[in-house]
Amino acid sequence: MDLRQTFVLANEFKEGDLAVGGADDARLRADARRSLEALSLGEIVPATLIDDRVTDALERSLDRTAAAEVAGLTIARLKQILLSPSGAAWISRHRHGLRSEAIAAVVKVMTETELSIVARTIFNPLPGDGITVGAAEHFGSRIQPNSPGDDEDDILLSILEGLTYGCGDVIIGLNPASDDVETIAYLEELLRRVVERLRLPTRWCVLSDIVKQTRARERAAVDVGFQSLAGTSKALAGMVGLDVDGILDLARAFDGCYFETGQGSAVTNGAADNVDMVTLEARAYGVARHIQRATAAWTIVNDVAGFIGPEVFRTAGQLQRTCLEDVVMAKLHGLTMGLDVCATFHMGIAPNALQQTTRRVVELAAPAYLMAVAGNADPMLGYLTTSFREHPQLRRRCGRHITTAMHRRLATIDARTTPSLYAAYMKEDGDPRTIEALQEEGVVKIDRLRARGYDIGYGHEADYSAPSSVRTRMEAIYAQARLALYAALDGGVVHAVSPHHLRVRTRSRDRDDYLAHPRSGESITPEDAERIVSVAAISGARRPQVQIVLSDGLNANALNENLRAVLPPLRRELADAGLHVGDVDVVIENGRVRAGYAVGAIVDADVVIHFIGERPGTGLDTMSAYLTYGRDATGRSRWTSDLDHSWTTAVCGIHRHAKPPASAVQEIARLVRRIVDTRRSGVAL
Repeated sequence: MDLRQTFVLANEFKEGDLAVGGADDARLRADARRSLEALSLGEIVPATLIDDRVTDALERSLDRTAAAEVAGLTIARLKQILLSPSGAAWISRHRHGLRSEAIAAVVKVMTETELSIVARTIFNPLPGDGITVGAAEHFGSRIQPNSPGDDEDDILLSILEGLTYGCGDVIIGLNPASDDVETIAYLEELLRRVVERLRLPTRWCVLSDIVKQTRARERAAVDVGFQSLAGTSKALAGMVGLDVDGILDLARAFDGCYFETGQGSAVTNGAADNVDMVTLEARAYGVARHIQRATAAWTIVNDVAGFIGPEVFRTAGQLQRTCLEDVVMAKLHGLTMGLDVCATFHMGIAPNALQQTTRRVVELAAPAYLMAVAGNADPMLGYLTTSFREHPQLRRRCGRHITTAMHRRLATIDARTTPSLYAAYMKEDGDPRTIEALQEEGVVKIDRLRARGYDIGYGHEADYSAPSSVRTRMEAIYAQARLALYAALDGGVVHAVSPHHLRVRTRSRDRDDYLAHPRSGESITPEDAERIVSVAAISGARRPQVQIVLSDGLNANALNENLRAVLPPLRRELADAGLHVGDVDVVIENGRVRAGYAVGAIVDADVVIHFIGERPGTGLDTMSAYLTYGRDATGRSRWTSDLDHSWTTAVCGIHRHAKPPASAVQEIARLVRRIVDTRRSGVAL
């Protein structure tokens, strides 16, 4: 058995490892763990797993003296040391000599009880006075004030509501609905105003990518640089178009860095290089450690465990195991890491089950922080995670606290109610109205958000439990999301917006196959590919400059609801701009984003505009548009179903109560004109 096979079989079973040779066979896994325990650290040679620039960077970052000192230890002996009373002191002396692959190996051979012992022993606090981020006494949060339309009131009031529950001491981190530089700069400025006006002892970050943030710094103050990380060069290139050294070069310009990771991302994007998820995750932490040591910047990591779907893992038990593995690996690397203990709606983990899992993870894994959103369902990303209300409960259960600095500040500004914080915020901007008048305005704005489905202003019952109206709301969102996953495109809507279209299928056998195996939804069946070619030949010899693609995605209802308001006016905008749109739209059943790339290859278009239903679970049926330029600098086609997502520009959250259709039309048309003029899209745009 070679090293790569031993590593994947030694894992606790998760669906994602099946794609790289894993097996749901307890005997095989036990044999592999015994083989792994007998290996010495010196025998684990990373290049035999993956030979790429990430491997080169991680090898360069090792402390050679420390590596030589530990080389003779077996994995079994390393496990004994870590579980001993001196384990924390030992790792503080030797961690920079431990390869990421060795850290992955020792985690694989630990039980959950053993993982918990290590997790609750090792802490990597950030500098500061009193209780600081990552200290043994600390349990904090990232306020995630997402808005499906990047709306200022949505974001502001979500932040203020979170503060009333003691959230946000680690960072205020916003996922933008629109990922262009202009929007990023606007959102960075908004977060800066909130933090500085209220003098909050925390940091802020817009979670785009470090390339766009670097450009946004020319227009706004950017506090913390953000980048998703992965364990292979191929995966990094697919995320941001850079390898580890390119990311490091940009990170040097920031005095704070926020990195996100998560088991399974490389597998689902076809960038795993036949290596298992635990090992790839450890290598991602190795990249974070490498950048942190090279920059000496304030650094936190967030593990988004559960965001991908059932193709990675299906059960709450697997999610719990993942969280424990990841926290231990991050701590052994010397990183300060939190978790997003979450579940997409197509995983089928119900809200109550996720809350129970979250409580167990906090007690067992002792993460530095968790996410905190206005209600258990994120209003923009459409997934289940931790609500503001849960944080006071979790802090009490684990006996840990927010940072001393944030505790003092919240006491000073009387952060008991959202309207009072709104009044304080407005007064700091010089608003001349009375406190009472400003609080009344805050109440009106909160009522508007509640009417749009936001979990803001409902308060809490005893012990910070959710009121019955909130529980009913969450049950309705979960039910709506589960129905949306099995919705179908409405033929009447498709005919109304697309008089000339061709309906095709991907390789997914049915809806369940599509949800469980995303790769099946990324390519068109050979028969339908031939039909597209035939129709294109009949419709005329002119190659389309812009090709329209429509896919059901995870939520066909989103297209059924929004296409009428978007596609006809967009056609007019593109025609007025002198752009030739393909005569026949391609409508895909069980289509993923990459299926649009496959269509681009078949028709040889310059640009594909792919409308797709996404993110069931926001309470809204929002649609996204993916805009991709399919040629290289010489004009040759680069279309392939495996095209890096970093080449694509996304416009998300299209809905009358999120990003209004009229605004989306203007934004898409403007972006397509830029794409055609500059001959690039995605991170290069």
